[in-house]
Amino acid sequence: MQLPKLKVLAEAGAVREVEVVHDQAAGGWTVWIAYATRTGERREVLERQRGGVRGFATLDAAARALAGLGLPAFRVNAAGLAREESP
Repeated sequence: MQLPKLKVLAEAGAVREVEVVHDQAAGGWTVWIAYATRTGERREVLERQRGGVRGFATLDAAARALAGLGLPAFRVNAAGLAREESP
């Protein structure tokens, strides 16, 4: 899902949950969106404009992008950080 689609979903009130997940492979933090559809619920990752997973270098950067779309509240999953620090 790209930012324009997320903005439309947010404005329509269809976004059910936003989760920011630490993902070392993506270079930082990725954003997962759960939203309502006509047939139930769907979950997608936020993508770059030209495709591929959009990674944010910092949690703050992800928070600013989401707040700019009217989504100031989200859940953080930092489990990936624990795996990075273990020996």
